[in-house]
Amino acid sequence: MINAQSFGQNKLQYRDFDWSFIQTPHFDIYYYGGEKDLADFTAEVAEESYEQISIHLRWDLKRRVSIMVYNSHNEFQQTNVVGTYMREGIGGVTELFKNRVVFPFEGNYEQFRHVIHHELVHAMINDMVYGGRMQNVVSSRTRIRVPIWSNEGLAEYLSSNWDTKADMVMRDVSIHERMPSVKELNYFMAYKGGQSLWRFIAGKYGREKVGDIFRSMKKTQNDEKGYEAALGMNYEDLTKQWHKYLKKEYWPDVKNRDPIEDMSERLTDHKKERNFYNVSPAISPDGSMVAVLSDENGYFDIQILDAITGKKIKKLVKGNRSVNFEELKWLQPGLSWSPDNKKIVVAAKAGKSDVLHIIDVETTKSEKFELDIDGVFSASWSPKGNEIAFVGQVGNSSDLYLFDLETKKERKITDDIFTDSYPSWNSEGTKIVFVSDRGEHISGEYEGFMYDHDYKQTDIYTVNISDGNIQRITETTYNESHPVWANQTDTLFYTADFNGVWNLFLHPINSSLGKAYPVTNVLTGIQQPTISKDNNMIIFAGYANIGWDLYSLSNPLNLKKRTVEPTQFILGINSEESEISDLRKHKSNLQPKNKIGQYSDWIFAKGYEYQNSSLYSDKKPEKSVSIDSVKVDGSYISKAYKTRFTLDIVSGNLQISNVFGTSGMTYFSFSDILGDHQISFGTEMVLTLENSDYFFQYGYLKNKTDYYFAAFQNANFFQIDYWTLGRLRHYGVQAYASQPFSRFQRIDYGLSWHNINYSILEQRLNSFGQTEYITTTNRKYSTVLPSMSWIYDNSVFGFTGPVDGLRKNTTITISPGYGSNKLKFQTLKSDVRKYWRLGRDYTFAIRGFFGSSIGKNKQKFFLGGVPYLLSGGGETNGVEDVSNFREVLLDTTNETLIHDLYFTEYAWPLRGARFAERFGNNTTLLNIEIRFPFINYLALGFPLKMIFGNIRGHAFVDIGAAWDNKSEFKSSDWPERYGPDINNAYSPWITTAGLGTKINLGYFLLKIETAWDKNKNGYSKPQWYFSLGPDW
Repeated sequence: MINAQSFGQNKLQYRDFDWSFIQTPHFDIYYYGGEKDLADFTAEVAEESYEQISIHLRWDLKRRVSIMVYNSHNEFQQTNVVGTYMREGIGGVTELFKNRVVFPFEGNYEQFRHVIHHELVHAMINDMVYGGRMQNVVSSRTRIRVPIWSNEGLAEYLSSNWDTKADMVMRDVSIHERMPSVKELNYFMAYKGGQSLWRFIAGKYGREKVGDIFRSMKKTQNDEKGYEAALGMNYEDLTKQWHKYLKKEYWPDVKNRDPIEDMSERLTDHKKERNFYNVSPAISPDGSMVAVLSDENGYFDIQILDAITGKKIKKLVKGNRSVNFEELKWLQPGLSWSPDNKKIVVAAKAGKSDVLHIIDVETTKSEKFELDIDGVFSASWSPKGNEIAFVGQVGNSSDLYLFDLETKKERKITDDIFTDSYPSWNSEGTKIVFVSDRGEHISGEYEGFMYDHDYKQTDIYTVNISDGNIQRITETTYNESHPVWANQTDTLFYTADFNGVWNLFLHPINSSLGKAYPVTNVLTGIQQPTISKDNNMIIFAGYANIGWDLYSLSNPLNLKKRTVEPTQFILGINSEESEISDLRKHKSNLQPKNKIGQYSDWIFAKGYEYQNSSLYSDKKPEKSVSIDSVKVDGSYISKAYKTRFTLDIVSGNLQISNVFGTSGMTYFSFSDILGDHQISFGTEMVLTLENSDYFFQYGYLKNKTDYYFAAFQNANFFQIDYWTLGRLRHYGVQAYASQPFSRFQRIDYGLSWHNINYSILEQRLNSFGQTEYITTTNRKYSTVLPSMSWIYDNSVFGFTGPVDGLRKNTTITISPGYGSNKLKFQTLKSDVRKYWRLGRDYTFAIRGFFGSSIGKNKQKFFLGGVPYLLSGGGETNGVEDVSNFREVLLDTTNETLIHDLYFTEYAWPLRGARFAERFGNNTTLLNIEIRFPFINYLALGFPLKMIFGNIRGHAFVDIGAAWDNKSEFKSSDWPERYGPDINNAYSPWITTAGLGTKINLGYFLLKIETAWDKNKNGYSKPQWYFSLGPDW
């Protein structure tokens, strides 16, 4: 059956993608919209990257890899290749079902190159370790799980080798002695820490050890044993050696450089607030306030602070919770004030595209300006007040634009293929300073292939907005970024990674004062300076202690020149860069690849090794491109995409039902390469079709509205007596559509046709003396159920469930009386859940559920218990439980049995009460929880070595009621529907309270809870629950 999601956010397809593809020796590269230049660029980078990765891993691809290139991040978020939403900050993804690689172009060619190379490392590891298929993982043919730091760290190392930003991060953790162990390399440190660890291994033992380690992991089917076999060290010893290396590399820097907090005034404290980012500062024109982009509560919000003290004045914008502010562009930020000190402009994602928001600081009201541009970044308000400069990305280039506040129209200032970023105005409003990778191409004219251009080097330029004339300001071997113009002067401030550290530079333009020079010499790094209108203060974002904060300097024009000594990285950069460059171009620099078998079919059992000999092969995949893929001049030929289905996975599927218990099914899943068409079917074949479970489902996801169709059958048996079985056979078809209006809101509607056959089978002997079952009773029900749901969900998830936001679902189901039984009912359900985040670790959650059914054959609501129950027991109403159910539900004498089983709704969790403790045609339920950290880290040594982390605790109160008539609230007598001989007084209300814990075990969430129900004698003994399933 199709199980429509009760909640969940939406992935919208705002446009129709007309896909084509080109083929290189190892890759199929898909693109759309005529952007073949991006596909050609991807092809060159991919094949070059492949050579370098192949040498390090000593592995040739056994399967071709498909690469999908999107023209912008907004369109990347519409992909169906992976089901999860590609939030801001995810620059690409490699999935394992088909080993597909998906990424967007975001206007920056160096970033694009890095993402291509990074993701192909994952694809190569997938091919080498997992055989390029998730199936090998699910079927346990490959038991190894490559640690995230080993995977992401190597991807960073091979795609970037090392750079000043990675050096900044590792210098910071080393000097503050916050170096993690190898096993603690997770989250952000899995990338930069893992990159540093691979740099250490390659530097000490040689780059050939990369392949040795992965081959050893593959052979031993254990990550730590693989490292130990290749390096002679376990993780503990490797940690010690790596830490020694870090200290030698970075501790000498302490003497020659200034900690940021010692040379400036701190305005924010990420350690105190327990966040990571306080970035993109913008000083108000009167110098009294500073706007900042902050992730204080896990979201990116815009805060207004006092520019002198850093005290919070107000939260101007709540990001990531609404359609208008889905994302606040924290990777390419830009906040800017209006000249009158009253408003702020910011670029943000709002629905299908990026927009400019102008926000009134006093009222917090905003005005949205939609632009026909793929990506909008880094807005800067003109000092004249009439125009806003911003970076706009369309197709394969990013340019500077001006938005006219009177005409509400935008126009280009630069128009070429180069990457332009971080615009800032001079005080007269006549020129814009910006960063670009255009090199010597001042006019913008460039007829060559961008792959052949030096797009890694960035410098600073100015452009005259009246005639578009561009002037180059810097021409250095290092990179500059984030320029700002000092007011009423010809002086620039910007940041640059001169000699390996990002410092603040002062640059006189057209002046006799001399060339640019650094005015800071910090230990870690500085970015995003903003200067006050009177030039008395400059505020910047500084990195220290694993986080970004705002700092200020007074009288920046009077700052003296500082000497910045080169870092160890800069001193050794020539040898490292030449080595990594050589490895991309020439295969002869490392040892030849050893013969490595295809381990997806490897047999590891002792005594059967001889059967693996056939898996070794010197034969390599054909690397030449077919004649229909390349033109005579060597350019790639585009081919139209055609839908073709391939297998994703075959697996076993376990289902848990509180009524029918557990059941299993073999599950098959197919999809096309783009994920627009998804087919799945499953079966649990037992001799005959009518006694088996099976289903078929098809999803069409290409357009904004998703369509689903399914056919199903479930056959369940239960024992009536020794000689008699009961069989319930449920089969039918379903069709429904999911129509989203935004990422947070949608309507689901559809139709389901249900056929239910209730048979009583008696065991008899046939004429041959064999036992067989004969159908003695057969009842059939058939009905059509139209339904519609309105769903809203802007919740944010933590490790075990929602931690903030709002979820709402209102559903109407109607049974119009179709079929011989003519079931007629109309049911309304409403489920509202609200979560308040209290700091970083605590959440207050409240849920309200209401259900009501009317009509001739009203639906029942079963109130009580928990879903997906594994086991439990205790005391209810002061009496020891003999079952987790209030009474036996499968009563064969009950004429409404089928109706109750298949058309009953459930109101839960109500912990401390048994399943169906109360039932009626109406119900209401209130759940209240306080969620808190219980065990942050737990390492067991006996009986098994196991590590648990992020175990959450919760305290709860559940209150619910179920009734047929309102009069039941005034009576203490049990209604007849509960049966005779009930001694205690009746109330439709149940009140319980308890404690519990939730453990994320990867594939599922384990919940252990105990609850007490309130009765006339006070509170009962505890009722225990062990259950699986998602948190509400």
